[in-house]
Amino acid sequence: MSAVTTSRARPNPWLILLLVAIPVFIGSLDLTIVSAFLPEIIVQLELPIQNVIDDAAWVVTGYLLAYTVSMTFMGRLSDIIGRRRTYFACLVIFLIGSFIVAEVDPQARSGIAGWLYNAAFRITGERPDAGGIALITIIIGRIVQALGAGALVPVSLALVGDMFPREKRAQPLGIIGAIDTLGWVLGHLYGGIMVNFFAANALGFENLFASLGLNWDVPDWRWLFWINIPVTLIAIVVTAFALRGVKHERSKARFDLLGALLIAGSITCLVLGLGANIEISSSASSFTDLGGLPPYAAPLLAAAAVMFAAFVFVELRHPYPLFDLRRIVRGSTGRGSLVNLLVGFCLMIGLVSVPILVNIRVADATNLSAAALQVGILLSAFTVPMALAAIPGGWLAARVGYGRAASIGLGLALIGFLLIWRTWTLDMSDALVAVQMAIVGIGIGLTFSPISAAVINDAEDDRLGASSALVIIMRLLGMTISISLLTALASQRLGILAAAELGAEVVDPFAAIDVYSRLTVQVLGEINLVGAIICIVALIPAWRLGKRIVSGGG
Repeated sequence: MSAVTTSRARPNPWLILLLVAIPVFIGSLDLTIVSAFLPEIIVQLELPIQNVIDDAAWVVTGYLLAYTVSMTFMGRLSDIIGRRRTYFACLVIFLIGSFIVAEVDPQARSGIAGWLYNAAFRITGERPDAGGIALITIIIGRIVQALGAGALVPVSLALVGDMFPREKRAQPLGIIGAIDTLGWVLGHLYGGIMVNFFAANALGFENLFASLGLNWDVPDWRWLFWINIPVTLIAIVVTAFALRGVKHERSKARFDLLGALLIAGSITCLVLGLGANIEISSSASSFTDLGGLPPYAAPLLAAAAVMFAAFVFVELRHPYPLFDLRRIVRGSTGRGSLVNLLVGFCLMIGLVSVPILVNIRVADATNLSAAALQVGILLSAFTVPMALAAIPGGWLAARVGYGRAASIGLGLALIGFLLIWRTWTLDMSDALVAVQMAIVGIGIGLTFSPISAAVINDAEDDRLGASSALVIIMRLLGMTISISLLTALASQRLGILAAAELGAEVVDPFAAIDVYSRLTVQVLGEINLVGAIICIVALIPAWRLGKRIVSGGG
């Protein structure tokens, strides 16, 4: 395959890695940031919460969908039109989406909301609801945001492939993946802290603006999106300078538009059919709080299967496929993608366990804010070590090989899951919970670098973007599948246990609460046993990921 190669003197690749990681983190933060103040948005728009809660959920769902779908084709597009050009396009798209959300007028009198209001009025002849139009504007802005933010991840991973030789890619690749995961895990916490800060200091902001002669509104949730704009502009300027010397290889292939449409449609139907949710609320106190399959799941999942079959058919016959399926099946890409799917499943088990344990123990307490803080702290004991473990994970992969490094991580996560299964009770200490969650987190984090390196190093130089997309897509799909299956299986299991213990007779309601609490913790333990089993299954393809790449190797 012919290619055009450009090369200039380049700065320190680790500095560039730091610069490209910042927008990745901000984009992933915004995946879950809105869930912290979505009720406030509904109240500010003066919408009846009982009627619009499903529509408002699209503020989060739309972002997740666009975030995932953009990865499917933007990585490959960067192979064809160039990494720098695609990266800057992603930043500009994210900036535009942030501006749409930030400038939204709750009364739909100005800006894009005002334009949509007037357009709806001209088309229908009736005055639409201003709050509803503002909500639609927010959803549109969030989708535009995500189209840029999601694509940043595979493009950044591919940039690592461009900047680092094969034998040195494991560690930086793991860092990008960990930063992306850490961002959306912390998004809810960041959004809640910032909105509470704005509310608590509203008078101070009002006096400050008045002293400066500024006729600005008191900061609210929209300021979180205004903050994105200068940060993104700075990122564009700085990375434009930093990336000027990065060598990149452009493919002369045509873009596979039909394949991109089919896989995007398949993933959209799959994610919607599974409930479109990877965000775990800190208030979850039961398995039903996590969501589950929607009533329209069957036709959507069937459509996803049909489109995926059509995608495979097209890819096997296209001269320049979006994903080289034959190479994926033969090489480390397929094994790495399978391991990443299973790692995503295990990751969600860890994220689900803590909020339910904490909230089921304080179900009859009045200080729910303290419970939310406790959830945040214990989740940090899981997520922060997971992100930090990507660094030694890369070091380990470079010395013992991708397969052994990933297997060590899975083995450590296996031990953590087994400890949780055997020891969790209603009255166990938070310290023990934190230690066990840290073990699982470190184990999962150790897999990020070797899996990413195995998949991306298996790709041809003009397909780094497409292979990079697989790294994150498979993990997100694993998480999405996990949350739907866990909700269904755990709820059914809890119902069976409760029926066996309580029977049909009338019982003391407080005694029933105690029984349900104890059984919920038992089911949480069984879910973590499932996590241990998945780790064992994942060890089979993980061990075959291959040995480390040595200098000069391919």
